[in-house]
Amino acid sequence: MKSNRRMILSIFWVVLGAALLGANLTGLLGDYWGGLGGGLMGVGVFQVIRNVRYLNNPEYREKVNTANNDERNKFLANKAWAWAGYLYVLIAAIATIVFRLLGKTELSTAAGFSVCIIMVFHWLSYLYLQKKY
Repeated sequence: MKSNRRMILSIFWVVLGAALLGANLTGLLGDYWGGLGGGLMGVGVFQVIRNVRYLNNPEYREKVNTANNDERNKFLANKAWAWAGYLYVLIAAIATIVFRLLGKTELSTAAGFSVCIIMVFHWLSYLYLQKKY
């Protein structure tokens, strides 16, 4: 059932990408949307190939299932997200100061606001997880 949903979603990305790319080629949409359409098509095709391999190759299916359910991989994935969050906050905070010094007030405000949003999400997540566990 989960594989069928993934296959349908992958096909959706291919169709959406083709529509965006086609609209770009006919002049209805700008180059940005054509590039996005090409990217979506590429991701969709890759995902379709991967899903077909998962459905038709029992050895590959077992390997993927083992990797997805392995506790070490889950721990590493959570740790990687934590590091990414820390680095994002630090880089955005530094960018806030640098942009302000360079006189780029709008960029400084956007970077500072993004740090605030991440911190609010962190706080809300902490409160939720504290009650859950």
